[in-house]
Amino acid sequence: MEVLVLLLAALFIYKLFRVLFRLFRPPRLRHFKSFKRKNKRRYRAKKSLRRTITGRATITGKAYVTDGDGIMVSGYAIRFTGLDAPEWGQVAKHQHGYWFNHGKRVKSALIQAIAGKYVQVAVEGYDKYGRVLGSVTCDGKDVGAWLVRNGYAISAYGDQYKDIEREARLARRGLWGHAKTHDPRAWRQREKNNTEA
Repeated sequence: MEVLVLLLAALFIYKLFRVLFRLFRPPRLRHFKSFKRKNKRRYRAKKSLRRTITGRATITGKAYVTDGDGIMVSGYAIRFTGLDAPEWGQVAKHQHGYWFNHGKRVKSALIQAIAGKYVQVAVEGYDKYGRVLGSVTCDGKDVGAWLVRNGYAISAYGDQYKDIEREARLARRGLWGHAKTHDPRAWRQREKNNTEA
């Protein structure tokens, strides 16, 4: 009888701690962990289908922005072709003299433009990290061209957006209007050299 009472008391205390832990755990942490777990499963599931996307395939779905030149669509990691955007930690000097996180500003602009909207990705291949390379359109407009036209990205890895970049340079839009900015490729190389030293 005493053993049964002790077991019931232990069970009650265990359940009470579980309830209290759930109530007082920060909700942001709980959301982040479930989001991370869900996306990891989704990415793993779609990674096995990589061989089925060949030729002129199209991926359609809601866009989730990962960085200035990358998004997630239907579980696929997508990288914009023909352009390069500042990295998350990349800084630039504004005309008024203060430094700011340029990569964060570019990501925020892309979030405002396409996050949660349905996009179409014309698959063109894969990069060395296994991400799908493609041209992204939203509401019939080329998102890559929008990024380059507004000075959020530079034309790189081809001539697809060279004329649009020239127009943005002349109008001094986005990164072309800053007092000091870096080419994302040169900045990544410099960061790589700094970590190796």
